[in-house]
Amino acid sequence: MMITSNSMSRMKSNLRLWDRKGIPKKKRLILGAALLLAVLAGIQYGYWVTVFFAALLTLTLGSMRGIRYALAHVGVRRLEDNCSQYHLPRLIKTLKSREDNGVPFTFVVLGDNRNTRKVPPVIYQKAREEQPAIVFNTGDLARFGTAREYATRYLPLLEIMNPVPVFSVPGNHDRGARNDFAAYRAVHKDDRFSFDYGPCRFIGVNNGKRKRMKGDDLLYLQHELGKSPIRYKFVFVHIPPRYFEEGVVTVEKRRGFKKLEDEFRALMAQEQVTEVFMGHIHGYATKFVDDVRYTLTAGAGAPLSNRLPPEMRVHNYVVVHVDEQKLTREVVRAVNGTWVRGE
Repeated sequence: MMITSNSMSRMKSNLRLWDRKGIPKKKRLILGAALLLAVLAGIQYGYWVTVFFAALLTLTLGSMRGIRYALAHVGVRRLEDNCSQYHLPRLIKTLKSREDNGVPFTFVVLGDNRNTRKVPPVIYQKAREEQPAIVFNTGDLARFGTAREYATRYLPLLEIMNPVPVFSVPGNHDRGARNDFAAYRAVHKDDRFSFDYGPCRFIGVNNGKRKRMKGDDLLYLQHELGKSPIRYKFVFVHIPPRYFEEGVVTVEKRRGFKKLEDEFRALMAQEQVTEVFMGHIHGYATKFVDDVRYTLTAGAGAPLSNRLPPEMRVHNYVVVHVDEQKLTREVVRAVNGTWVRGE
């Protein structure tokens, strides 16, 4: 059996297809190696050996996906029964009940803790020491979006912050095997929020869906941003718009959302949003677009991204001090084992 240029092209096409479907790089390498071994076995022992191993690989992958789909909701009901205190509407009600508009306050933004063990508890404890009134998470709270991960990885982080409320938008990794955000909804109930606190309006939407930003998300943002005038407006999403990546990432391929990005950009500028906080690309970056500040804070534990320059590949969180007159803003980075504060 000869490996023709056409067969090599099909193999490359398959690898690109895996990449588009979001299969992690490590798994793509393993699958590519398995496919290559099947081809080599076919060269040595005949065409049908390659067909056999390719069929076996396909069956195995299908079985794994089917098992994950079948088990996707295991533990969700128990999670829901034990997490009513973290439902976003309840958090808003509790927060508003103790609000004092005349007193300055601090809030912290972090994101992409995923399900790593060591780093997230350290960062959450550091954030707790900032004495914030509110904490926001830009998404990817777990690796596969299972109830078990939420119970063993995410809920302990919320306990570290207790009684400080944590408002998290879901990320693409929070979708779960059925793409329904079941575990996330069991904990937080709603996948969007909007509330005023002091001179600030905070709005979060779920753009971690397969279709990323949707029309009803923009309508929701437009409605909430356009309410009664307020001094500061903050928006939280998981996946950045692609125009943010220009001059930020070091590779040509973009990971941000493209559909409705122009409409999103125009809305942020029109409503004079103070800052848009985002996750997804693991590290820290900030820039102004149309006089609106966009900040990537996605360094709360997930592996840092090689798509960013080395100086941006840092575990981090952002601290914002608010009063009626001004905002004071800091980013806290982990640099060579030391926590460094700066702009």
